[in-house]
Amino acid sequence: MIRNFQDGDIATSGNPFVTGKTETQQACICRLRLFLGEYFLDATDGTPWFQSILGKTSRDIAEANIKQRILSTRGVMAINVFQMNSDTKKRKFTVLASLTDINHEQFEFLFEKDV
Repeated sequence: MIRNFQDGDIATSGNPFVTGKTETQQACICRLRLFLGEYFLDATDGTPWFQSILGKTSRDIAEANIKQRILSTRGVMAINVFQMNSDTKKRKFTVLASLTDINHEQFEFLFEKDV
């Protein structure tokens, strides 16, 4: 279960946990935000931003790393549509995807990161 956030704060009343496709969507965001080696209990876990995505890495390798990270998220069954944009002038990295979760529900996934 993932905590429910309202405007950046943890929800303390009502439903404190999210479920379903919202839970899967937030799990994907958390997994992409985690840098490789950042988690002290498992230094092999994380997204290889500096190693294989940003910089002079080829677009195919960067896309493969992002897709692998999304597909290995608990609850994700498939990636239906995938778009990745890297704007070096604005220093913005964007991933837009259409995902299918374990309940066979499709949802849109948007991840934006300032680099």
